[in-house]
Amino acid sequence: MRKKITGIVFFLVAALSFCACSNEDDIGEIFTGHDWTLAFIQEGNDKSTPKDGDYTIVFNGSTFTLTTPANATITGNWQADGESRTFRCSNIRTTGNINSDDTANKMRQLLQNATSYAGDANWLQIIVQTGNVFMQFHNK
Repeated sequence: MRKKITGIVFFLVAALSFCACSNEDDIGEIFTGHDWTLAFIQEGNDKSTPKDGDYTIVFNGSTFTLTTPANATITGNWQADGESRTFRCSNIRTTGNINSDDTANKMRQLLQNATSYAGDANWLQIIVQTGNVFMQFHNK
């Protein structure tokens, strides 16, 4: 009987070790394969929502494309680490006129200064380390 209980306990421990959850995020599941639409931008206690239409960002491979309601684009490279949840953008370029679009300009600035992310396949925050500043997106 003791051998049987020991065998069952050993089996349960082995099964649980194979099913153990990882603290590492699945970057592909979170970022790629979605059209992320801006829900709001949070800066300290100020929260602003887009009024002109959809601002949509798509992550493909190591690049991203953000489109604005006026059909201007912000593109660049991105990288994220699923364990430390760091997020960085580089080589950011704009096409079209975003100078008169305050939301697009703010988004470009936040992408340049982004340090981390939070979220899952349904919502995504791109965070700037200082002062409760982030962009929140929802999955279209």
